[in-house]
Amino acid sequence: MLRLGFQLLGGVRNLQPSFSVKIEQIRTTYILKRRYPPGLDKKNRPPKPLKTKHFVYDEVDNTNLKAEPDLKLILTSFVEGIGLKNDIVTVRPNFGRSKLLSPGLAIYASPENLEKLKTELEKSSENVQTMMHSSRYAELTRRDLASRILVVLVNKENPWTIEKWHIRAAFRRSGICVPDHAIKMGDRIITGPNFELEKKQFLVTVTINNLETTPVRCMIRHWSSLPELRLPKVEGYMEPPYEPVFEDEREIIANLPLPPFCFKKSVAM
Repeated sequence: MLRLGFQLLGGVRNLQPSFSVKIEQIRTTYILKRRYPPGLDKKNRPPKPLKTKHFVYDEVDNTNLKAEPDLKLILTSFVEGIGLKNDIVTVRPNFGRSKLLSPGLAIYASPENLEKLKTELEKSSENVQTMMHSSRYAELTRRDLASRILVVLVNKENPWTIEKWHIRAAFRRSGICVPDHAIKMGDRIITGPNFELEKKQFLVTVTINNLETTPVRCMIRHWSSLPELRLPKVEGYMEPPYEPVFEDEREIIANLPLPPFCFKKSVAM
């Protein structure tokens, strides 16, 4: 919208544009309309004075109450949870200016920048950023899996050997669907029942989108379908310290991020 300045010419109430202020409508602008428009003055006669009612205005528009439109940006690098390099994203203005434009992680998706992006994509035969991250949520998924502890339920009475389907079932109980081909287990076999393994942890490796990998902790828990044979509940069963099944995995388990419930309990205390 073109905003214009106006001035009174002579004694006639004619509004004439004097200069252009800005091409686009800015905020903090009110658009008003006279409730009782004054009549036109006769030619070659002095203007009649305006009455009080002529200074009563009705609000037509208030730009302060309008939500700013979303920003359309081109990412210049991978941004976790937002997108990959060269992705065109739409975000809220405040977030886009403070988190993407200011740090130099994005540029405006202007026609010139879009044309430049198109030229660059045509010149490059492969997208290096896509090779580093399979999707914008891949890193978030990796961190979430690394902070989890899967409870692997094993039979308390019958012999068992931990296999991939045990891990898949533990993921499913946590609300995550992981196919067998994305789960990698070590060569060492874990068998039982063995109550010395109760609450001890071992590691499996999960592959995300055939690209990113992360270790995930699995905790052994003996279980019985008969309530009278189940082990008694232990307060703080999932809390540290954690003991590994294999001693060489102790350092990796200790360096993985703690589960979210550990932080919640520390805050409550």
